[in-house]
Amino acid sequence: MQSQPNLDILIHCPGSHGVVADQTHKQAIALHDLGIKVLLLCGPGFLRSRNAPYPVDVCMKEGASSGGAGLASRNWGKAIQTVQNQLRLAWEIYRLKPAIVLNASHVEAHSPLWILPHILLRNSQSTVYATNLHFSNPNKRTSPPWWLRLGNKLSFKPISIFIAHKRLANPKIIPKHVRMVEVPIGPDTMTQVFEDPKTIRKKWNVPRGKKVFLSFGAVRNHKNLDLAIRALLENPNAFLVMLGGVSNHKDRPIKYYQTLANDLGLEDRVYISDEFISDEKRNSYYQSADFILLTYTASYHSQTASLIHAAQSRRRVLASSGDSPMQDMVEHFGLGVYLEPDSSEAIANGMATLLHSDLPEPNWEGFEEHATWETNVLRLLESVSDCLNKRDTPQSQLASREEEPAPIPELLNARLLLKPKKTRPKAKPAAPKIHTPEEPPIAKEAPAKKKTQQKASKPAKEPIAPLKKEKPKAAKAPAGRSKKIPSAKEVPPAKPAPASKPIVVETPEEVKKRRALRRKRRQKLSLKP
Repeated sequence: MQSQPNLDILIHCPGSHGVVADQTHKQAIALHDLGIKVLLLCGPGFLRSRNAPYPVDVCMKEGASSGGAGLASRNWGKAIQTVQNQLRLAWEIYRLKPAIVLNASHVEAHSPLWILPHILLRNSQSTVYATNLHFSNPNKRTSPPWWLRLGNKLSFKPISIFIAHKRLANPKIIPKHVRMVEVPIGPDTMTQVFEDPKTIRKKWNVPRGKKVFLSFGAVRNHKNLDLAIRALLENPNAFLVMLGGVSNHKDRPIKYYQTLANDLGLEDRVYISDEFISDEKRNSYYQSADFILLTYTASYHSQTASLIHAAQSRRRVLASSGDSPMQDMVEHFGLGVYLEPDSSEAIANGMATLLHSDLPEPNWEGFEEHATWETNVLRLLESVSDCLNKRDTPQSQLASREEEPAPIPELLNARLLLKPKKTRPKAKPAAPKIHTPEEPPIAKEAPAKKKTQQKASKPAKEPIAPLKKEKPKAAKAPAGRSKKIPSAKEVPPAKPAPASKPIVVETPEEVKKRRALRRKRRQKLSLKP
């Protein structure tokens, strides 16, 4: 006879910092608000920056990977800490007998040393193991390959459900007995501080009549911001704002994007700043923009909180990624324009579509109703019920939505919308015509098209003969007057023809002397007052 569980859900979160701990904390709050008995096992640093309305047991160890010890000792210390935390989790499961165990992330490091108790508890107590789909990177330096393969294989044995915030590029790495259940990311509950959007746009130096595309957050290579800058060439009414710093040395520096904008002549339409903006002011900056840029690469298969912030600010998005839940939500709720990833031409066409198309109003209310932490945990409870009753659970988070999806907008061609610049044709200079008096000029032949258009009544023009030089005629004297013959004195003598100068060939020494004399004369003239 199986014992009744004393606890509904036991949450295991040994880490205290980062996105994984934040999302686990919000899941615990949502479960607690639904009236479910929850207990969270965490480390000592978990409650330093969080207020937990649910029960917490600080029994996990942390901090083995930090400190001044050497790299090898830190790696071995982290491995021992992982084994200790997993064995303590097994003891708490045996003691509390929860119906569901929710792990903050998937752990496979050294699983052969601690996995057996969890396999026995899953089979004996009928405890359902669910895990948020966050993979930890195993340390390949301290473990041989065969040990890593064995640990990876054994780590999936007790798990029944994966709670996925993303879509795997290679789903074959998940065993067939594990259910994949996609869930949305919920919003933040932080109080926002309002700032005037006009003041923010003035700080960005946005010209009048330009539409702002905003990229908010860390500057990373997988955001395709360089392609967005190139897309501005085909959208003269677009203005790009990049807010955020570079957090990884593998990503391009901010100077790269600024240099690219300068080389393309777009320095007046690109604003880049690594200024830190607190989360309380985030929505004011979103509202200062016209559109939000989420142009990820094809290797991105996850969701982003920027999509929720854009919906809260009622701003359409220009999005691209690989096969992901973000694509499903953008297209289903009509939150903007979704593009083919990794294409500057596609980004330019998407910008043109947002700038010039009359798109239908997005389903903001439907998206906000769906993208909540309550929906996140309800999907978890639904999948657990299906697992116990041996029913299939749909993987897509939108499978249970009853409303019809929004129509997909048709992309415009940005190049066809560009107005061609008016250029005046340059007149070609006519070649000089030289006619000798002996040969008459050759008449120009009309082109073949013009010959067909000539009328039959008009005869063809004859070539003009060269003018003959006529001798000047003597002026006739008026009647009644006699002609006056000029005397020899009155007639001016004819000028003698100038004698041709003899050609003098100078030697190289004479040329040098003549040039030296010229230099001396120029120096004397320059010294005169």
